[in-house]
Amino acid sequence: MALKQLHILIAKLLLLFLATMLLSACGSVPKPIRNLGKSDVDFVMDVHAKQQKEMLITLTKKLYVRNPNQLKKVAGITVDERINQIFGSLDETELPSLVFDELDGVTSIDAILLAFDETFEGDRVFAAMVGLSEMLRRSYNHQQEFFILDSLDEQALYNSARNIEVFVWRLYHRRDTNGNLFLLSNRINEDDFDISFDRLFAKMVMVQDMMAFIVADKTNRSITKVVHGVTQFVFLPVP
Repeated sequence: MALKQLHILIAKLLLLFLATMLLSACGSVPKPIRNLGKSDVDFVMDVHAKQQKEMLITLTKKLYVRNPNQLKKVAGITVDERINQIFGSLDETELPSLVFDELDGVTSIDAILLAFDETFEGDRVFAAMVGLSEMLRRSYNHQQEFFILDSLDEQALYNSARNIEVFVWRLYHRRDTNGNLFLLSNRINEDDFDISFDRLFAKMVMVQDMMAFIVADKTNRSITKVVHGVTQFVFLPVP
């Protein structure tokens, strides 16, 4: 009897494995059916990943509002076209590649660094958002939806949260040789600030930290935490 139950269990696991592979590979499968291959944790991860993407799009728009001179560096380009380049259209199931010739093929953290490089003459908002978006995508294994057999790296998620903080520090403090900020954000003038940037970045960090703790609890693995001061100027690896 025990052997028969074992065989049934193995058969169910195999069916679950095949169903999950099929569902994750086919975005055209109706959502109610795809949901059969999800655990409660997967639903939570889906929501967090969607929220992060929406916040990245909001941040892109806000940075272009504050830095319209950057958009003008590419003739005829619009904010909507830039957003489509980075995030893709709504009906796409695959994320677009974030490797662009105008950024010399660099992406992720290297693209962020390019945005604050004084020798770079291109669109700094585009470079910053391509870099930030790719860095966060890597923490999600370049997935937009998650299923039972998917596994994320809690350390990569945690490191990406710290990297958002490093990005914010650079955005708020990095200046060129003339003393001008490379990109304008929360500072309106010497006395006035737009705190909506602070709120947005705080939410982005919270989402990544929450994801890291959820995955760590799910897998019973620990996270190697770092002292904030140590990472204030240095990006952490997100494999």
